[in-house]
Amino acid sequence: DRTNTNVSIITENARAVCHRPLPPISPDYSSQGSILLFYQYVEPQWTKTEHKQALKKVIEFGNHYNITGRGRVAPEGLNCTLTGNPKDIRSFCYALRAWKDIFDETDFKVTDGVALCKMFKSLSIRKAKELVAYGLAGDKAPSLR
Repeated sequence: DRTNTNVSIITENARAVCHRPLPPISPDYSSQGSILLFYQYVEPQWTKTEHKQALKKVIEFGNHYNITGRGRVAPEGLNCTLTGNPKDIRSFCYALRAWKDIFDETDFKVTDGVALCKMFKSLSIRKAKELVAYGLAGDKAPSLR
């Protein structure tokens, strides 16, 4: 039996946050880390110039808010797994929303209470041809509509 009876679920964090504020920070987790998972496809795809600008902007926001983790920026959008303190993670998400309206549609998944020793050590945001390497970049990518 692999049931873990010590797990607590914060139901508010399980709700979608598209077009909604992110969940508030519990005082219980203010001195711990947070992990953020999200992806956002864009349509039409970013041009070469927009793709380059998106890469630069995500790195800029990550550095400004002391974010660590891994991400891919492709012409079709953004896919990231990031860590940081709870306030900075939320500020990063709101910065994306302020930068491009498409990120209002993003379902940012935030989990607070991550041990600081479990957080990523650095930030690595890579320019990619596609978000997930399935060979479906460009015209082969499914439409969002």
